Amino acid sequence: MGHGQSSQVQGWMRRRLEDAVEDVFRTALQRGDLAAAEDLLGVMENMHARAKVRYQAERRGAAITIERGRKELESRKARRRLGPS
Repeated sequence: MGHGQSSQVQGWMRRRLEDAVEDVFRTALQRGDLAAAEDLLGVMENMHARAKVRYQAERRGAAITIERGRKELESRKARRRLGPS
């Protein structure tokens, strides 16, 4: 396996791991486990920050996903604070 193939596999595995964390984040939101969702969002943010440093590039898609996740989490936390209408 050449160097190019190795980095492609690593990139694919990293992406798959990010996808898996995002899936679990979405599941936590759907189940109303906002504490777990917040922890997972932090994991997503840390993974994104490390990848940004390692690959010297901003992955815009990941940044957008994290921002959407943050907004959804905050919205659900606000609804929970307000209680049933």
